[in-house]
Amino acid sequence: MPSWIVVPKPRPASAMKMFGVPHAGRGASLFYPWASRLPDWVELSAVQLPGRETRISERPLTRLEDILEGILAEIAPQLDRPYVLFGHSMGGLICFELARALRRRGASLPIGLFVSGRRAPSLPNPDGIIHTLADQDFIDELTRRYNGIPQIVREHPEMMRVLVPIMRSDLTVIETYSFVAQPPLGLPVFLYGGRDDVQMTPASIEAWRTISAGDLTLRLFAGGHFYLQDDRERLLDVLAVDLAWLREQGGPGYPAPREPDP
Repeated sequence: MPSWIVVPKPRPASAMKMFGVPHAGRGASLFYPWASRLPDWVELSAVQLPGRETRISERPLTRLEDILEGILAEIAPQLDRPYVLFGHSMGGLICFELARALRRRGASLPIGLFVSGRRAPSLPNPDGIIHTLADQDFIDELTRRYNGIPQIVREHPEMMRVLVPIMRSDLTVIETYSFVAQPPLGLPVFLYGGRDDVQMTPASIEAWRTISAGDLTLRLFAGGHFYLQDDRERLLDVLAVDLAWLREQGGPGYPAPREPDP
């Protein structure tokens, strides 16, 4: 059975693990270029959701609960070292709820939660529901909101026939999600985002503070919602600084890390 966790560059003696969860429509390969750029004491593990890349033959999931169940079953035995969770957009939501699910199970918790390009889960969806739209309307609205489908892909019907069901399933996960209040997570939260991303509003940033009892560190980068592609080198440099701080401090309960060098 295809794995939920892919390790592009195994580092069995590493001091820390990072589990990366991609945004809607993407698979584990989003993180493959990161593996060689992260410090050599970090082992990158990327989550591969059903319906894409090595799991293309599987049906994409439409419920967050089913995604969490699949990840939890495979990730639990791999928490043998200090680790962090990093998720972009939908991946950020998954990471947040994954941390809460791990806490409910009494499992080892991450020493840091990295949420990228995602409004606070406690805030209502400010946009209309689109996962029920007809294909072309769905594509048009995705393009308008996120500009996340490259023009070269939109111009190839066969590629779109593969991508649209994945995107529709992922948007169903996002748009049917319902936040349930629980005690705040007591771990450092690193909130990453593009300066031009509408997800990164002051209200959303403040709302993240209310659902985390740990320190919240805000990092803004050049670009919009997909800054992590446009400003990837800067992102990885800053991420390395934040990971090094977590390694040095040992986890939750410490002051916020210093600002990375410009």
